[in-house]
Amino acid sequence: MKSVADLNTPMNLYQATNHSHLKVLAISDDWTTRRSLNQMGLYAGDRLHVLRKAPFGGPLVVRSHHSQVAISKQLAEKIRVEVIP
Repeated sequence: MKSVADLNTPMNLYQATNHSHLKVLAISDDWTTRRSLNQMGLYAGDRLHVLRKAPFGGPLVVRSHHSQVAISKQLAEKIRVEVIP
């Protein structure tokens, strides 16, 4: 079980575990990164559910707005999130 401190500690998306429920706090200031994620339908303030995280630095699959999206490790590390109960 996660402690209250774990719930409010910002981290990058790639640090999240399978089946985590998250809120996107911020996306990298890099315009290209924001554009790529926005085209996938991911924005700051969105709620995400991590469905799967591939081993060995592979992509993770998240659900947002009833869509499933695979995100590379490099992109996921540029997304700040927090765990929500």
